[in-house]
Amino acid sequence: MTQYFFILGDSELELVPPEIVKERCVTNNARARGKAPEKILLDASHHHPAFNKLPESERRGRPDLTHYFLMLCMDSDLSAEGKLRVFVHTRNNDVIAVKPETRLPPHYLRFVGLIESLYEQHVVPSRENALLELRQGVPLDVLVNALKPDEVVVLTPGGEQADIVEKFAPSKAERVVVIIGGFPKGDFKSDMSKFKHDKLSLGPRQMKVWTVTSKVLSAIEYAAKQPAPKATAKPSKPRRAPKKKAE
Repeated sequence: MTQYFFILGDSELELVPPEIVKERCVTNNARARGKAPEKILLDASHHHPAFNKLPESERRGRPDLTHYFLMLCMDSDLSAEGKLRVFVHTRNNDVIAVKPETRLPPHYLRFVGLIESLYEQHVVPSRENALLELRQGVPLDVLVNALKPDEVVVLTPGGEQADIVEKFAPSKAERVVVIIGGFPKGDFKSDMSKFKHDKLSLGPRQMKVWTVTSKVLSAIEYAAKQPAPKATAKPSKPRRAPKKKAE
């Protein structure tokens, strides 16, 4: 049985950075939620007026992408069958490991509160029952290599355009890592040359995180249900006519 490991790579999930922690839009949002400004997630919907002070502002502050990714993965048939483990890797090299039995809140604001608690406690709901676990200072290549994969597939518009169902057809690989970008635009920031991988494209345009995730999950589940191809019989060699004896 193939075990799949889905990683949301370089996701734009982070606490409010020090550069803008005192900006009015941040302090007002934090006050309304009864939290310290440095303990809330950066969110482009609420903190966009201060984004001109942040580098790469066009792609930051998108925890909603992580929420979509996790909801799709955790509710998939692949997860229900025990064939999927899910990780979130962030732009700051934080890694969130999600246990298969985790039931995440479908409401976005409750999800935000859960992740903020995770950044404070590093495990939720408790150390005895760590459904979500946060580890910091873990680059993407370290996470990938720690999973000891037989195969790594990176979804990127610059990859090889191939039939996605054929790509995920059952194979001899027992551990397959699938990396999906967790950012709204641009490309991976992590150094992908540090681990062996195949680049796969679903088309020339950059698709949304939820579109890529749903397509890959569907392809894997569909490919697994297809009958194995029948082995073709080798054609038999024609028999040679017996040689006539000389009279």
